[in-house]
Amino acid sequence: LPDEPAAAVPARSFWSGTISFGLVSIPVEFYAAARGRQTSMKLVDAEGHPLGRQYTREDDDTPLAATEIVRGFETGDGKMVVITDEELEAAAPETSRDIDLYRFVPLAQIPPWYFVRPYYLAPAARSGKAYTLLAKTMEATGKVGIGRLVMRGHEYLVALIAEGGILRAE
Repeated sequence: LPDEPAAAVPARSFWSGTISFGLVSIPVEFYAAARGRQTSMKLVDAEGHPLGRQYTREDDDTPLAATEIVRGFETGDGKMVVITDEELEAAAPETSRDIDLYRFVPLAQIPPWYFVRPYYLAPAARSGKAYTLLAKTMEATGKVGIGRLVMRGHEYLVALIAEGGILRAE
C-alpha cells in the first residue's frame, strides 16, 4: 500500500433545528461528539444457535402470541392498567425542530453526572454571526443554556455549553 494518508470522511449532521429563546432563533446542525464502541452480543446456546424469546403469563405459563401482548402500567396498589397505542401517541411530546432555552445558569450549578452524551452544534446556513455571538456571550458570562429538545419522538432536557466559541449540547 502506498504511504498516502487516508481520505478524511466529512462529518454529517444527523439532526438540524433551531436554538430559540425570547425573540432569537439560530438555525443549527447536530453532530455526534463521541461514538459508542459497543459490540453487539446475542444470546445463544452452547452450539452457537440464536435463542428466541417467548412471553408467557406469570400465573399459568401460557405462551402468548405477539398480537396478545399490550403495554400496562402498575399502580401503587398493585393493579395493572392497560395502555393503548392511541393513549401513548396522545401523551407523546409535540414534534418540534427547536431547542427551546428557558434559562441560563452557571455551569457550576449542574452536577457533571448529568452530562451523558455530548453533541456539537454548528451554525446552519447564514446563522454564523448569531451563533458566534451566543457562544461568546455564554462563555464570557460562564452561563449554560438550559432547555428542552424533542428528537425522534423523545423529549430531552438539554444543556448548551460554550467552549472555545463552539456550542456543545449535553
